[in-house]
Amino acid sequence: MAQDVHTLLKSIGPSLTSDLIAEMVKAGASESAARKRVQREQESFDVQRLAGLRFEKNARFMYLVDQYGTSKFWQRFDDACRRAGKSYWSTIALLKARGGVIAQDFFPIVAGTPQARQRQLSPDRIFERLRAINVLETVEDDGRSYVRFHPLSYPRQSLAMVRAEEIAENIALQGIKDWARRIGFGSYGKFVVRGDNAPSIVSGIQWSMTAPSYMRPLVSFDGGAAKPGFFVCDINLHDVIGEEEALAFVRKCDLAAAPKKVAPIMPMLVAHVFSAEALSVLRSKGILAVTLQNLFGEELSDALRELVVMLTDLGARAAANPEHIRKVMNTLTKIEGGAENLRGALFELVVGSLVKDVEGGYLVTGERRTDLHTGRKAEIDVRLDRGEDKGVLVIECKAKKPGARVSESDVKRWYEDRVPLIYSMLTTGRDGDLGAYRFELWTNGYFTDSAKAWFKRQKPAFDGYSLGLRDGTGLKAYAQSARNPSLRDTLNEHYFRSPVMKVIA
Repeated sequence: MAQDVHTLLKSIGPSLTSDLIAEMVKAGASESAARKRVQREQESFDVQRLAGLRFEKNARFMYLVDQYGTSKFWQRFDDACRRAGKSYWSTIALLKARGGVIAQDFFPIVAGTPQARQRQLSPDRIFERLRAINVLETVEDDGRSYVRFHPLSYPRQSLAMVRAEEIAENIALQGIKDWARRIGFGSYGKFVVRGDNAPSIVSGIQWSMTAPSYMRPLVSFDGGAAKPGFFVCDINLHDVIGEEEALAFVRKCDLAAAPKKVAPIMPMLVAHVFSAEALSVLRSKGILAVTLQNLFGEELSDALRELVVMLTDLGARAAANPEHIRKVMNTLTKIEGGAENLRGALFELVVGSLVKDVEGGYLVTGERRTDLHTGRKAEIDVRLDRGEDKGVLVIECKAKKPGARVSESDVKRWYEDRVPLIYSMLTTGRDGDLGAYRFELWTNGYFTDSAKAWFKRQKPAFDGYSLGLRDGTGLKAYAQSARNPSLRDTLNEHYFRSPVMKVIA
């Protein structure tokens, strides 16, 4: 005799209605009777279904009330998506492969579906539906939105790691762009990289990088005129690319190639490492699976790994080995366009290593804190605890191209908003007396005349802390006291002499 829905769910766990019907039929019920029983019992008080989420053939995902949110619940949900909800499965697989978190403006790259195509879920629709059932959530940090998994049973790496990996990927994308246009994979001046003003979209789907391509296998002719195909590329430097992510990327490529009128597409996936299974899947589908080491060599690949470590260890490695910063910067600035992403990100590490070298003490860089009074969050670029006799030095860093200036509005914001907020964060509930606080705004450039004039009119000290400015000239003079010459060399080579550095503010 066929079991009822409650008994089946208790036995096999949360399931699709199609699976429950199949179990009842296997136990002797007719398909019609099983379907009616499932329809009738899904409205009972202890049996629930995920609202707003339909799977293939209109199936629904059902569960008992006490099963919701458990590890088994999400495992069964993943399995249901893999078999009967490919758009959801693909998004979940690609987000898992990135550590479970991504900047919201890059979420369409992970979703891998067209922005607007009949009978296909758009990235926005996928996000809204998965958020509605608590698979996804958004979090704000430093003025930017991120999408991450909500259930604790899913991976959810730190935002510091997300930001560091994004910087490393942006540098790598600049190198891939230069390599691809030099060998003719795409039209030289037509490459679009994620984050550019123009969207990196081909066949309605967003990628990390795109370009029209006139390579012979991709070109077609219409009335004698050449019609280009497309080169598309995604990148993931988080971890080893496994079979699940490879299959999800294949699905994304298949969706891109599906419309009859779309031009031929040559896809590429870039990572540090691919599993053997992933390589087999990708190559069997004609997709370029390329490691950074094969593309750029071991030195540059290792430098990108080291960059992520330096950006996430709160300055520990940089302070212990300033020569390492210089080596990483010298290596990565060989990539055309990579310096713009790199110099601003590493300026606080260079400054932090410098002040520790000169003054000693305990250094922390890139620390993110929350004010207990207001709930506001802020990043503290450099904090050096110099001991009770010297107090605490807190530095806000502004990396500029040589000769560029920090504006009056930047100085006002730092003086009126950032300093009081960070002082509150550092002193609320602290144990013991760390001495007086000194807040300084440092730049390798200069301050505008109006900024200096405005600052001179303000109080230089308050109860518990004082404030000051240090421009490029002052930074050079300070660096002369450094015992480690590599710190001066790094500043001279990458912050004082480069004529092509763009403003990073």
